[in-house]
Amino acid sequence: MNYNKKVLLLQATISLYNVPVYNIIAKNVELTVAFTTNNECKEAVSFKIIKLKYKKILGLFIIYGDFYKFCSQYDVVIFMPDLHYLSYCSLPFTRRKYKVIAWTIGIRASYTRRYNVNRKKDLVDKLYGKILNKSDAIIFYMKTPIEYWGNSINRDKVFIAHNTVEVLPIKIDKDQEKNTILFVGTLYKEKKIYELINAFIEAKSNCNTDKFLSMDIIGKGEEYANIKKIIQQRGLSDSIFLRGPIYDEDELSKYFSRSLLCISPDQAGLSVLKSMGYGVPYVSKTNAFTGGERFNIIDKENGLLYNTHEELVFIIQDAYKNPEKYIALGINASEYYNSNTTIKHMANGFIDAINYVLT
Repeated sequence: MNYNKKVLLLQATISLYNVPVYNIIAKNVELTVAFTTNNECKEAVSFKIIKLKYKKILGLFIIYGDFYKFCSQYDVVIFMPDLHYLSYCSLPFTRRKYKVIAWTIGIRASYTRRYNVNRKKDLVDKLYGKILNKSDAIIFYMKTPIEYWGNSINRDKVFIAHNTVEVLPIKIDKDQEKNTILFVGTLYKEKKIYELINAFIEAKSNCNTDKFLSMDIIGKGEEYANIKKIIQQRGLSDSIFLRGPIYDEDELSKYFSRSLLCISPDQAGLSVLKSMGYGVPYVSKTNAFTGGERFNIIDKENGLLYNTHEELVFIIQDAYKNPEKYIALGINASEYYNSNTTIKHMANGFIDAINYVLT
């Protein structure tokens, strides 16, 4: 433990889902979280919060004042190597007494760039790699980036803090009735929400029954009104329910408790961990957009990965016909979450990296 050590964590946004992790870290060190653009945390926390003043020039964030002097007040500085934040990314190259840790997805990925460990490194990747190499330690979301960087980084200084979310304690009942499928997330076209709706309609038609599964769609976004219109036009109001955004965890957990599957065709982010934590197998495309969270899915063991529309239709039909198979997958998913990806596991990745650089 390093209770007397001061640690600074540099962020763009203090995301609400990360706050429980920061609270655990703050039990081990004196933690300050500094941010630039947004603080989603409105509750009392165990760490200090500082808002940084910045100037944005051509999409680049430059921190006001003597940023390096500010950082020198701490024993360890953890930063995100986002190249838009030049002030953050320059830290490993400065003359300093404090240690720096890069906390990163590990591979450049976004809604337009798929997470691909096999792609060739371009000039920006090589610059990114230099930042990682000059850092005293690296924290990855997953082990997967180690494969991408190979021998170009020192594996001894790499630590894993699975990017995850907190869930409420649950007790899985194998005999509990589960008769819905679930979509949770912002309603963007890029997530292929219409692909899911069409697959559900086709599966229901193929089974030709009045007692088919229902589908809950939870979230808001630019496609909300259009999805609502489609449900009404196709006469699906008795089987597809557009629930809107749900932020209350107690209410959200109830939807998971009656779901056989959580499906997002082309985006597998933090909802993967939320679903697993609540004992519901996650279903997504093999090459879905992801920040690495998709790699928690072990196909046919704690979730399902598919490639074609026909496969998705089959999965939905099969869940209706053989629900016990998917309940068993959900039990495996819950066990995986509890053994590997709780917020305590994530916090321990940070704590291990901090202890490493201070040794």
